[in-house]
Amino acid sequence: MKKLLFLLLILIYPLTTMALSDSYSDHVSEIVAINREENKINLYLFYGLECPHCEQERRWLKQIGEDYKDYLNIYYFEVWHDEDNLNIMNSVKNYFELKRDSVPLTIIGNEYYFGFSDVNASKIENKIKEYAQLENNPNEMKLPIIGIVNIKNVSLPFVAMILGFIDGFNPCAMWILLFLINLLFDMKNKKRAWIIGLTFLFVSGIVYFLSMLGINLVLGITTIKWLKIIIAIFILMAGIFNLKKYFKLRKENIGCSVIDNKKRKKIIVRLHDIIEKRSFILAILGIIILAASVNLIELACSFGFPLVYTEILSINNVTGLLRIINLLIYIIFYMLDDIIVFTISMIT
Repeated sequence: MKKLLFLLLILIYPLTTMALSDSYSDHVSEIVAINREENKINLYLFYGLECPHCEQERRWLKQIGEDYKDYLNIYYFEVWHDEDNLNIMNSVKNYFELKRDSVPLTIIGNEYYFGFSDVNASKIENKIKEYAQLENNPNEMKLPIIGIVNIKNVSLPFVAMILGFIDGFNPCAMWILLFLINLLFDMKNKKRAWIIGLTFLFVSGIVYFLSMLGINLVLGITTIKWLKIIIAIFILMAGIFNLKKYFKLRKENIGCSVIDNKKRKKIIVRLHDIIEKRSFILAILGIIILAASVNLIELACSFGFPLVYTEILSINNVTGLLRIINLLIYIIFYMLDDIIVFTISMIT
């Protein structure tokens, strides 16, 4: 699809004047002593000869070089066996104040990318399009309530709060929480009721958090392109199926449609059994298993929200501890409505 759209752009674009974006600047050309061609972008790759990720990027850049040959020049610098190139890379790193020593290192404009993955490939290609003005707003995304935002400049914690809070309003988990609260009302031991309810909420949050980490892991498996194609096809089919089901059942008050009445009755029976267990430990273990299974089902209901946010984090190159912190903010606001409902119900 990308190649088809690009071919259409190639057919149309020669009719207009080619000009690079005002945001493009190339300071590396002075360091490497390469003249800039007018209306062309320079991309610099510093790589090691025996580095497998470097080899992947070189193959990818060869294809990209063909696709964007009217807009792009690519320069390669092997640094493991060429001391002059190593010195050039060190000068470039000093300019950008980079501390890492790993390769591949890709420089385009004022942007730099360590390592190679599908995520980085997408970022580099989008940056090429941005600088070549092949698309108007490559970093814009329309989000619920917020509207259109630039995902390179947006406050990530704020987006986590909004998307997490919206994601939390989901009938697939809310109905079982309400039923659990209803059962806890009849417990004479209020302390035990609070512990069971809070355990359900805590495990729900942990499972959803781990699920989002799993989504990040899948998106990070950059060498398995067919896996992403399968995921995309699955999401598209699920969207068509849910849209069709919505028009068919929109006048019926069915709540969560992922769990049918038969499964719902089984869950209710399990809840009764858990609450009535004399052993406190067995009750806690039961509620942990139930909370985990229900929230995995809920993820199927609202897969889009976690996927959108994890993609925003990837585009902004948020990794490591900072990514975990942002995901935790998402989970806190995802659980906020459940916590409020549970607390008010138990107190009043």
